[in-house]
Amino acid sequence: MSPSPEEAAAALRAINSVQARAAGFQDYRAESRQLMLWGVVNLLGCIFTALFPSLLLLIWLVVVIVGLLAGVRLARVAQESMPGIVWRYLVLVGSVLLFAALIHVVMWPLTPQQGSMVVPLFVATLYAIRGAQSRPRYLIIGTSLAILCFCCFLFATVHYWWWLALAWGGTFIVSSLWLRRT
Repeated sequence: MSPSPEEAAAALRAINSVQARAAGFQDYRAESRQLMLWGVVNLLGCIFTALFPSLLLLIWLVVVIVGLLAGVRLARVAQESMPGIVWRYLVLVGSVLLFAALIHVVMWPLTPQQGSMVVPLFVATLYAIRGAQSRPRYLIIGTSLAILCFCCFLFATVHYWWWLALAWGGTFIVSSLWLRRT
């Protein structure tokens, strides 16, 4: 006996739901690697900035280039299961870097603390938007990142870079471990 049109539609919806959940878990696993990488990169960048504040630009230039190269390598590994991810990754990271550079030009002069908030707050917004659209865990990651970095900006004075290392890098590292569990 053939299924009714309603039963067939329900079965197709169930299949689509399973496929969407599987794609979400695959996305979370791939994203967890990038979060771990950028968590470590941001943690090191903030620590080196705390230790050598006069070398801020050089530190972040090196840290971002190393992170970008390692991130492309990770994206290539994920390319098998997610075709086209390398180009999307490069466009995304390039957009974040371009946004940060333009904000620094438009809002010049910024203090180092003000300038350090541009990228984490922008990335937090991107995660929140993506989470609201398709992956709820990203909403939690984005919200946590924004709140912790903003609190760091408001309340961490003398030890600002150390606290930012925990707020920014730590949020990414903990989020990576959380996403990896799925």
